Amino acid sequence: MAVYSLTEVRVLDGEGARKYAEIAQSSVAAHGGKFLVLAAEAEVAEGDWPQDQLAVIIEFADKKQLHTWYDSAEYAPARKIAATALDRRLVFLDGFPPVTAADPETLVRRFYAAMTTGDVSTAGDYLADDWHDIPLPPGTPAGIDGYLGTVAFLRSAFPDLDVSVEEVVVSGDRVAVRVLATGTHRGEILGIVPTGRTVAFRAFDFHQVKDGKLASTWHLEDFFALQLQLGAQ
Repeated sequence: MAVYSLTEVRVLDGEGARKYAEIAQSSVAAHGGKFLVLAAEAEVAEGDWPQDQLAVIIEFADKKQLHTWYDSAEYAPARKIAATALDRRLVFLDGFPPVTAADPETLVRRFYAAMTTGDVSTAGDYLADDWHDIPLPPGTPAGIDGYLGTVAFLRSAFPDLDVSVEEVVVSGDRVAVRVLATGTHRGEILGIVPTGRTVAFRAFDFHQVKDGKLASTWHLEDFFALQLQLGAQ
């Protein structure tokens, strides 16, 4: 995570400030830092800011890099000059963690977690708008609406449905998943009226990730095992 050196500074000695700037700039570059704001005058929007006060902001990759620069032999002469040539306040600040797309395993785990909890309110965070369900069950709409309908249907058949992820394998933009679904049969499924039986069956799915979301899902459920447990002849 990036960190920043922020300085509020007033120049007391112009020549000393010039020498400080030369040393500071070369030392920052030597330690991988980057000036974002360099002795800039401020446009005051709110509050008080002295007219002759300048701002300096330097970015470093992490705290270790920043402190290595600040304590370095290259920067030491500049710190000595600053003691008499500048009136300054210097602070170090943590940057905000970058927002990154969820990793593929996290995406698929959220996909199945919603089947267990029934909470699909954030489905758009892990499914693409035009998500492809392959094969698409008869009567099921395409896209996210189809996923929402499938979750609702499964939970109507098994109100205590629990879908546990047993294995995840990620390869490039593809994710292979093996899950175990358990629940009590309380609603019609596969043409079988409620039996009250507790069942367990597996599914094997392959997902494609695109632009940080699940774009396609190829799925195969062991409905034969499910039918046997429900007493189908």
